[in-house]
Amino acid sequence: MSDVWLDDQFDLEHSYSVSAINRCIAAESRWQAQAQAEQAYTQLQQLEQQAHEIVARYEDDKHQALDAVVDNFYSEWGFSGTHQELPEYRLNSVYFALLYRTGNSLALGIILHGILEDAGFNADLVLVDQSVMVQVHFSDQEHYLIEPTSGQQMWHLQPENAEPEQSPELLIDEEIYKLYLAHQKWAFIAAERFGSALACAELLLELIGDDPYERRDRGYLLNQINRPELAKEDLRFFVEECPDDPGIEIVRHQIDELDNNNNTLH
Repeated sequence: MSDVWLDDQFDLEHSYSVSAINRCIAAESRWQAQAQAEQAYTQLQQLEQQAHEIVARYEDDKHQALDAVVDNFYSEWGFSGTHQELPEYRLNSVYFALLYRTGNSLALGIILHGILEDAGFNADLVLVDQSVMVQVHFSDQEHYLIEPTSGQQMWHLQPENAEPEQSPELLIDEEIYKLYLAHQKWAFIAAERFGSALACAELLLELIGDDPYERRDRGYLLNQINRPELAKEDLRFFVEECPDDPGIEIVRHQIDELDNNNNTLH
């Protein structure tokens, strides 16, 4: 089971040994000063412990054990998607989903995947036609796909001597965390919470270095919070690195506007 009592001085964002779910919880404090990560870690620890207890009752039948854990996730523990009009940055938040037991497919998928993996299942987070799913393998031929917001399970059994099926896109911990940050960034932009979106962009740049597209996005966000000089630096970096990008003229126009505004102020 995961150790949730994390040292305050531990640099979680930069530790590649820490699971994606813990990194997603820790990231919340970068854009929400009031976030109490300990509450979410405690919730996760309790759920992991309960999952272990369920699996122990079905130690001779992994299929029944999976059914029991998934049933508890959506019934006893109360996780589900929602039809309430909540902002996407809330529904996308692993922290929010753990505390309030609702979220979108990414947040719920990260939590379900983390719990199943901790309980000893061969579980992965995957993309199937761009939809987030949890995949649980029992053998090379047999696996389940679980839709995170509803819990619907789809059983796949590949017949012997059949052509191999096309595998879904596998997301490892690092990719899960990046996808989470990217989704949060765009959810915050849609809600015009530009400071929070900037925090996501900064975390992404810490992970992947000077990616020109992340620098472009950070430049846009810096401009939105009235940091024109820093914004121009990022936008110019993008123009230099990606001169053939289809949207390059839009970025050049943004730089010209920033230059003109700066000249007007002087």
